[in-house]
Amino acid sequence: MKKSILFLLAVLVCMTAIARKPGYADYKPLSAFGGDTVAYLDYNWGIQAMGTNSNAPLQQFFDRFELPIRSVDFTCVNGYVLASVRFYIIPYDSVAKLKEERAVLLNKCSLFSMYVYPWEVENSEDLPDYETIHRSIPELKEKGTVLLPWKEEYKEVIGRYLVQDVQFNWDESWEK
Repeated sequence: MKKSILFLLAVLVCMTAIARKPGYADYKPLSAFGGDTVAYLDYNWGIQAMGTNSNAPLQQFFDRFELPIRSVDFTCVNGYVLASVRFYIIPYDSVAKLKEERAVLLNKCSLFSMYVYPWEVENSEDLPDYETIHRSIPELKEKGTVLLPWKEEYKEVIGRYLVQDVQFNWDESWEK
């Protein structure tokens, strides 16, 4: 009996350690990384943190994110739903130039947020639909992506919507 309890305790400790990934629960501020923005982004939103930021309002991301968002890509699909947003920490003109050059370094300066699609939520009437968001962001395209300089008002427009995840997908090996 004693061995069974010890075994069960060991399994619980292991499962807790495995389930504990960095993300919102283990968020570390930028100051913990000595100003290293890549380490900050990677720890809080990198591949190892995938899934830890899911099904939460985007406002939770905005409340924690300490770097200035300078520009943004909005992507709509099927003419009815905002499917994803990519936040850049560099100015709009720099993003446009790097996109033109197809520079891998662009990933080093961005985070990707994917919204929950209609077939994955119960209240499909509360999705980030094109018509609702287009009223506040008239540059939004019905289908496709539009790059815009960041405006603080966007937080209010999209902050209440749930996201599947917020990801930072950059690896130093991509540059070599």
